[in-house]
Amino acid sequence: MALPTRRPSLPPAARNPFEFGRELSPDELVDRAAELDQLIRTIENADKLFLIGPRRYGKTSLLHAAQALAKSRGIVVLRYDAERYESLDLLAEALLTGAARALAGPIDRTGDLLARVAAKLKPHVTYDVSNQQLSLSLGIERNTATELPILADVLDTVEKLASNAKRRVAVILDEFQHVVEERGAAAERQIRAVVQRHRHVGYIFAGSATRLLADMTSDSGRAFYKLGARLFIGPLPAEEFKAFLDAGFADAKLKSTPEGVDAILELAEEVPYSVQRLAHACWEMLRVEPARQLDRDAVNAALLQVLMQENPAYTQLWNSLTQVQKRAAKAVVLERGLALQSADVSRRYRIPTASMQKALGALDRRGVIREEALVGRVRWRLEDPLFGAWLRMAQQL
Repeated sequence: MALPTRRPSLPPAARNPFEFGRELSPDELVDRAAELDQLIRTIENADKLFLIGPRRYGKTSLLHAAQALAKSRGIVVLRYDAERYESLDLLAEALLTGAARALAGPIDRTGDLLARVAAKLKPHVTYDVSNQQLSLSLGIERNTATELPILADVLDTVEKLASNAKRRVAVILDEFQHVVEERGAAAERQIRAVVQRHRHVGYIFAGSATRLLADMTSDSGRAFYKLGARLFIGPLPAEEFKAFLDAGFADAKLKSTPEGVDAILELAEEVPYSVQRLAHACWEMLRVEPARQLDRDAVNAALLQVLMQENPAYTQLWNSLTQVQKRAAKAVVLERGLALQSADVSRRYRIPTASMQKALGALDRRGVIREEALVGRVRWRLEDPLFGAWLRMAQQL
């Protein structure tokens, strides 16, 4: 009787070092020590800082790392993503709940303390015995006109709670543009008027709307001008990323080549999230095929795997665009985002200049593309470079 064929066993399941899709801890960050140090100094000194950077550049992981490090030093960190709340009063309620849990002291005194320091908000406190957590709701009238004043009052309340508890506190608001974008200059003035008086709370206002936040903080006629320092998050230095990639493969005894590492950075356009995503796929492929080396062909094969995995999401995104937006997206890819409103590009893609401008604006608002300032000119880039690779494949560009 013939013996069954034995399948080759895989190498021991080492952990893939190329993480994506989750917040990284301080020791997992690649070459962000200077940025992390500046965030921590801001928190410890109760200063204010605007952290500005495109999506997928590791901003959220940097904030997570700063939060973890600050907490280890005894600082209360209240961190919230403004994008996750459909209205400012809900964000304010969550912020006040977090502050009360961390700063208000014993539950039997929390209600009285909040009634004293947040009387205008009419807070109602309940306590869930099962999870031993307090919950809080605001009794004040809530509508579109009152949600910004409510947030301002909550920020004032956090300052009072921090002072009362004699604790160092930091408020981190991610995607901060959602707080002020639709509410204009009045929102900027109101937020500044509140936070500039605070001495016990440090603030980090982070956001991915780079142009909006840069304008907001550099225009001497606007309220946030010189309110705090600015920290721009850009691409990681290529040499640092190469060393990180080489080490990730070498530690698992997988064979990388300079050509392969360069291909990962090139195809991912050095966007940190996309580099990690593609490197993760390459690492998994080489673990299954340990005799293979990481050359350009291997990277292209791994890229194809990623694109097939993302195909449903990319297809859905593509189908949601108008015809003019699709042509504009193709122009971003094929023209490398340059001179998109020129007569030549307009003729080549059959888009009138005014329509091109409108389409680019719509793609920007949807988070498909972003504007990048170069020396003396502007370049448009896809937020997700791998979507560009999918577009080339699917549309045979």
